[in-house]
Amino acid sequence: MTRQYRIWFDANNGTMHQGYPLTLPGSHHDIQPIADKLKDGMRVVIYMGEELEMEAILEFDPSACCWVAHPVSGTLKYLDGSEPNSN
Repeated sequence: MTRQYRIWFDANNGTMHQGYPLTLPGSHHDIQPIADKLKDGMRVVIYMGEELEMEAILEFDPSACCWVAHPVSGTLKYLDGSEPNSN
């Protein structure tokens, strides 16, 4: 089984539909040691502190010169045990 990399993101910096640009310091901290391993289409876990996590597909946006995480439907997990809102 291939290990999925974990990358911090901020749910307020993007949307579920357009993706989350991984441009903030927490994201850079997680990306820096694995930057040479990241590829378009790679599946990773994005997380926001101890609140939530979900799987996402990476895409490099050359115009913004950053990675964007596109959430995988049905993988959202609240780490406090609550259920995701289905709206």
